[in-house]
Amino acid sequence: MSPTFLLLLKHTVLLVICLVGDKLLQVVQKPPLLKAAVDNVTHALIGLVVAEIVVHQFRDQLARSELWLLIGFGFGLASWIDVDHFIEARSFHIHDATNLTHRPFLHNSVIFLVLLIATSVLVQVQDNFRLSIWTAIAFVAFFTHHLRDAIRRGLWFRAPHLNYSTAPVLYWLYLALTQLCPHAVIQLLHLQTRGSAGDQAVRYRPLEVV
Repeated sequence: MSPTFLLLLKHTVLLVICLVGDKLLQVVQKPPLLKAAVDNVTHALIGLVVAEIVVHQFRDQLARSELWLLIGFGFGLASWIDVDHFIEARSFHIHDATNLTHRPFLHNSVIFLVLLIATSVLVQVQDNFRLSIWTAIAFVAFFTHHLRDAIRRGLWFRAPHLNYSTAPVLYWLYLALTQLCPHAVIQLLHLQTRGSAGDQAVRYRPLEVV
């Protein structure tokens, strides 16, 4: 199997997860626990595939165990974000958690902006690639989770003197940005590997795994 075909396959899987997960969410309305599980698993699988695409590009810079940890981190964090519903509801009951009158704190999209800025700064000023890629995968988890939620509710930005929600994100734009996200992150991280490894750095080529 060629590297390009393998990457295209991953993107196809990512698209199928998005489409099937969202369709199931429309179909499955009861019981509420099943609906919440479908939604959360879809978030987690998207985080997993996007994280895998990013991490696979830098497999030569990381130990195999860390590769799996990073992929698991993307999967787990994209799912774990929804725990804020229960924290805000102060209840373990799914009805309470899914019927909040406000957006819970981990759904504040300022978080993924901060993670993106942090990754950009680390890439420029640090020699520690591992710290950069862990921060980047955290960004991936938050960004993909918030972006998918935004097709229904828009993005929410909460900071001192700021409380703003965008209009819902167009569905095709959500799909496109989800597909582009790993490659934008790869390009950003590649600045550090190229700068630290010189001519020995892995050269990134879109739609090709090296």
